[in-house]
Amino acid sequence: MTENKPKQIQAIDLVKELFEHIHGNLGLLRFSVEKLEPKNGVPNNMNSNTWEVIFSFYKTLSSQQPTKYLAEVILDTKIVSFNEIDESGKPTEKKKTYQIVEEASEEPEAKK
Repeated sequence: MTENKPKQIQAIDLVKELFEHIHGNLGLLRFSVEKLEPKNGVPNNMNSNTWEVIFSFYKTLSSQQPTKYLAEVILDTKIVSFNEIDESGKPTEKKKTYQIVEEASEEPEAKK
C-alpha cells in the first residue's frame, strides 16, 4: 500500500505511474529523478504533501538524449502537473495536469 511508503517515494511513484500510462513501457525507459524537493515552504520536510520532481527519460528507443520534465505532485489529491523543460529549466510546453483516480481500470484521468 502506497500510504506506508515515505511521501517522497509516493511522489515519485505517482509520476512514474502517470508516465507509464501515457508513454507505455517507454515511459519508464531509463527514468531518472534528478531533483526531489518538498514544496510546502519548509525546507527538507519529508512529510510534505506537495513535491517538485525534476526527472528525465528517453522518449523512444532511438533517442540520443533524455527529455527533462518538471512535475508538481500533490499527494492528498493525487494530482500531477508537469511540463517539458530545457537544460536551463525553462518550460518548452504548456503545463498538463492529471488526477490519478484509482478505479478498476486504474487509468489516470485528465483534470479539466
